Amino acid sequence: MEPTASNPGPRGDFRMTLTGDGRPGPIEERIGRRLVRLLDPESEEGLCLLAARSVRFIGPGGIRLGYLHPKEAIEALRQALEERLEEAEVGGSDDCPAFREGLDRLETWSRKIGRA
Repeated sequence: MEPTASNPGPRGDFRMTLTGDGRPGPIEERIGRRLVRLLDPESEEGLCLLAARSVRFIGPGGIRLGYLHPKEAIEALRQALEERLEEAEVGGSDDCPAFREGLDRLETWSRKIGRA
């Protein structure tokens, strides 16, 4: 999205939290600690920010993934979920369905946001 008189462009830092099961949060625009606004990552502006690597991704547990392209963030989450699923399967954990559901949700999100 190009800056205009009514929209001067980015002012602060953009970040987005990704949960361990693949659900994205909104893109937060912050100036220092102050939350300025929330953006839908699927909006035109959100997709432009994501494509430009202007959004810092925060992963599960507060892990800082950095300023990545959405495809890179999705791949990092996919690998982490697949590893956790393998561990759960070997250990006979009851969490396997949750990890599979997370992978499905991540795939859905990938189709929506990964095209940025």
